[in-house]
Amino acid sequence: MSDTIAIQGTKASFHDIAASRYFGDNSARIFCDTFSDTFTSLADGTANYALCAIENSLYGSINEVYDLLLRNDLYIIGEVYLRIEQCLIGLPGARLESVIEVHSHPVALAQCERYLDNILPTAIRMEYHDTAASVEMIASLQNKKVAAIASQEAADLYGMEVLAHSIETDAQNYTRFVVLSKLAGGKIHSNKTSLMLQTDNSSGALYRALGCFAKRDINLTKLQSRPVVGNAWRYIFYLDVAASSNDSAFRLAIEELAAQNCQVTLLGSYRSGL
Repeated sequence: MSDTIAIQGTKASFHDIAASRYFGDNSARIFCDTFSDTFTSLADGTANYALCAIENSLYGSINEVYDLLLRNDLYIIGEVYLRIEQCLIGLPGARLESVIEVHSHPVALAQCERYLDNILPTAIRMEYHDTAASVEMIASLQNKKVAAIASQEAADLYGMEVLAHSIETDAQNYTRFVVLSKLAGGKIHSNKTSLMLQTDNSSGALYRALGCFAKRDINLTKLQSRPVVGNAWRYIFYLDVAASSNDSAFRLAIEELAAQNCQVTLLGSYRSGL
């Protein structure tokens, strides 16, 4: 029986493409409208795994996913880095200069802001819950003046026409997706660990905490802060480090953090997708 993966989006969305890359084309999908729905599908057992975008090289971190990680007892067991090529998509026979509306996910719209400013400055930008679903929606409208931003795969799926390729602001447009499970993954081949860290309120607490990794030559590849709800001006930090949780140096760093009265939660140790 194939794995069932909950993703935000529909068939031919970038989440769907990333899931195929990690799990293979034969894996089943549960298509969800929101990131929260993907977490719920995994938590209640509807899905075996979930796959969520967590950061983009142009847009930055997707804070909603970090907050969901805080509220749910799930583990990161893998990751996928996907090159994102955004296409402007319209009905067959549509003309670029006639487009008056562009629909897509807000992240996709942000990634293509420079193109839209320069080429379609008067076109109205309409947010939609998913890139591929926005293509399906404009296909149903049958209005050649309405376009969507999504993947080439979405255009092919719905029989639409690509009006412009590679409209993202920069060619180095990559999204990192994390693979989630209710169970911690195997750590034999892991070389990256994600964790949540909360320091005490003393001066220099974060500096001392990060020093636990620096003094052991453990590289931090990500540091993201999020507010602690119900505790104004207090923050929790999400860290990605280039080490397995099995490494002795990593374990010593965690022991030192505990001695500094830091609260540490391991989110998962896994193989880097780079």
